[in-house]
Amino acid sequence: MNEGQSGAGKLAAIAIRQVEKNTGASRNAFEQADALRALGYRVVILAERGKSELAGQHGADLVRLWRWPLKGAFRRFWFNRRVQAWAKRNTPNLLISHGDCESPDTVYLHNCVHLASQCIYGRELPDDHEVAAIHDHVLKGGKFRQIAVNSRMMGEDLISRYGIARDKIEISYPGYDPEQFTPERARVGRDAQRQALGVGDDERLIGLVSSGNFIKRNVTLFVAMAALMEQASPSRYRFLVVGKDDAAPYQQQAREAGVEGRIQWRSTIPEVETLYGALDLFVLPAHIEEFGRVALEAMACGTPVLLNARVGSAELLHEHPSLVMGAESTPEQWAVRCSHLLESDTQALGNTLATLAKSYSHQAQNLKLKASFEALMKGR
Repeated sequence: MNEGQSGAGKLAAIAIRQVEKNTGASRNAFEQADALRALGYRVVILAERGKSELAGQHGADLVRLWRWPLKGAFRRFWFNRRVQAWAKRNTPNLLISHGDCESPDTVYLHNCVHLASQCIYGRELPDDHEVAAIHDHVLKGGKFRQIAVNSRMMGEDLISRYGIARDKIEISYPGYDPEQFTPERARVGRDAQRQALGVGDDERLIGLVSSGNFIKRNVTLFVAMAALMEQASPSRYRFLVVGKDDAAPYQQQAREAGVEGRIQWRSTIPEVETLYGALDLFVLPAHIEEFGRVALEAMACGTPVLLNARVGSAELLHEHPSLVMGAESTPEQWAVRCSHLLESDTQALGNTLATLAKSYSHQAQNLKLKASFEALMKGR
């Protein structure tokens, strides 16, 4: 469809450039659609690319906006123009932006590209960087009533970088699917999955599960850590890296470090809970992760986790400081901490984390979203 459908009731629009892939941003948009529908809104998703059937599963209509054909910053500003033109014609009661357009209501920001560049590469982004340019425009413009972010880390960066008032920042932790990610589902095929990964009965399996982007997830540190653990305790540990990315540089690193045969490399799979269930320890040494839903999913599956302090979901572990590594920790420090954790009662720890994760299920976060939207409309 090309325009909003007619119909009675309140209208809410969610503007996000694409909802055709199973990304964290898409899942957040659909979660918002569910919450708004429950509050009695008719929901329209404005996107350049998307699948109507996916939107329909969440009771939303999809409006496709014409996409500027050339890459670059202008494409994102063009999307903003198209959203504003649609909003002027259709006057939604609520406009939710996912970072690439202005909104008088809420802007949901999924990444801090300036901070990420500093953490990963140690340098500032150029002024014409396409994501940074539109984020700067939206955030410096100040037309929003609030900015929703995935973690306190993100909020603090926006406050210091853009001078946004603290009371305009809302922490909105992403949720997980409590039907897919449970200890029971994760452990059903544990033995078969471990055998498929070549893990012996007396070996411990440590894994880094991600969607990809091995640079950001710091696979370099993971391989260095694996080499140190193998050197300290030969044939005691196996390692797993999951994600869609070019693994060749890291496989070469593993060969040079003498641990090529101890590390398995896998692409993403729909039944990712079986991988969490096969692990004895999930680690995420990412340079930065604005939230890191994979860590929450692993916890929900009853798998112990060890996270970099710059992973947003580490904020959920304030009662478990031993599961959070300092941002500048070395491979040696990661190796030592992993070894210590694996010598502890990992089953009891996993059960504790699974209980903690329940507070961040889709249902729990849906209730928080509805309360947020209700408060937003009352304040208008």
